[in-house]
Amino acid sequence: MLIKSNKGLYKLERNYRDAFNLEAFQEKYIEECLDKYQYIFGDISSNILRLKGFDDNPNSNNYYKNIDKFIEDSCAFGCPYFVLSRIHSENEFKSLEKNDTDPITIDSRFDITTIKKENFDKESLVLATTPKTDVNVVIDPAKLNSIPKGTLPNDLVEIIKNDKAQNNNQRKNNSSAQKEKEPEQTFVSASPDFDPSKKEKKGKFNRYNRK
Repeated sequence: MLIKSNKGLYKLERNYRDAFNLEAFQEKYIEECLDKYQYIFGDISSNILRLKGFDDNPNSNNYYKNIDKFIEDSCAFGCPYFVLSRIHSENEFKSLEKNDTDPITIDSRFDITTIKKENFDKESLVLATTPKTDVNVVIDPAKLNSIPKGTLPNDLVEIIKNDKAQNNNQRKNNSSAQKEKEPEQTFVSASPDFDPSKKEKKGKFNRYNRK
């Protein structure tokens, strides 16, 4: 199918699920971005048309033979899409128009294999069950809360030894400092003859011989 639009002359190479719409194409087409490309690809997802350009350069990331990979990687599954090839002159358009007998022509270069989703019948789904067996769980009490044995690196062993030595020295210093400090007692008395260094001897209390 040949297309004459205000965005140029094109040949419709592929029109999967009747995706091409002239008004939507002309509204979405941006000359600054797409005029340099020989092929225009359009796909529709959520009623939104997206256009992308492809060229003839095999070394380009936008090579037209990568369209099938682009559909697989970047398009919604089963979405409508179309491929247009640019016609550069009116004479070329007229010569193609004489030979355009089929309303939709498919170029072998754009023979893109459509991915078909397999039908899935939920009613025919049968879940196979496996027979129950006795649970065989063996618990070794010796291994409960046990720390796995292993060897530490030498540098880590040295660090642990140094930390233990420092902690022991710090404890010894703290204990010796506490022993050196004797508790100071303060005595307050109203009697001038009171001497706290002399302790008064008290006799045993006798309830029968009171003084």
